[in-house]
Amino acid sequence: MADKDTFTVLKFRNRPWYIWALRAVWFLWVLFWAEVMVGSGKEAESIAFVISLVIFLASLVAGISLWLWGYLKFKKART
Repeated sequence: MADKDTFTVLKFRNRPWYIWALRAVWFLWVLFWAEVMVGSGKEAESIAFVISLVIFLASLVAGISLWLWGYLKFKKART
């Protein structure tokens, strides 16, 4: 158990509405390509599967990279 004198402080950054909208669009984009990829795999369409797999992975890596870059930039600005 932690001491009663120890407190944890959570800080939330206020983000503009369009950041949340872009995150929702990115999430739906990745979800759409994941669904296309699974459907193409089940129907044994190899070319469509490979194309959708490449788009899915590129979108996923790009989104995670942008998030990580922004996180590190914010963390560096605070110190």
